[in-house]
Amino acid sequence: MPLGAMMSLSLMAVPVLLDTTMEAAQLYHQWTRMYHYGHQVLPTMAVTTFLLYGYTAVKRRRAGRPWGIFVLAGLTTLSMLPFTWLVMVPTNNELFRREKLGLSDVSILEIDDAKALVVKWSRMHLARCLMPLAGAIVGMIGHKSS
Repeated sequence: MPLGAMMSLSLMAVPVLLDTTMEAAQLYHQWTRMYHYGHQVLPTMAVTTFLLYGYTAVKRRRAGRPWGIFVLAGLTTLSMLPFTWLVMVPTNNELFRREKLGLSDVSILEIDDAKALVVKWSRMHLARCLMPLAGAIVGMIGHKSS
């Protein structure tokens, strides 16, 4: 499940970046690298979790047992993807833009602005973490009720 890995970004990685980075360009670059590695792993984990819930739903349906709650758990987990596209992409794009800007002209980048934007992203990311958490809770309820 992607929840633990996702939450560790906002609860551990971002605070370390904020506490140890003194230059805006460096903070943007570090955020970009963190995003790069998270982007490679976390969406795949969410899709895999969705597929596992789907597999469980199919098996239960074939056995004549209640199965809809597992579809709901999978869709709830997967809802983090449209949330990313609809809510977070503008902030992500701004962070990427500033990272590129920092490669050419670091003098116009302010650390306070950089920290504020990374904190904004971190808060949205924590909100996004609620979707796999809700999916896990729904899945657990489905498991307990069977």
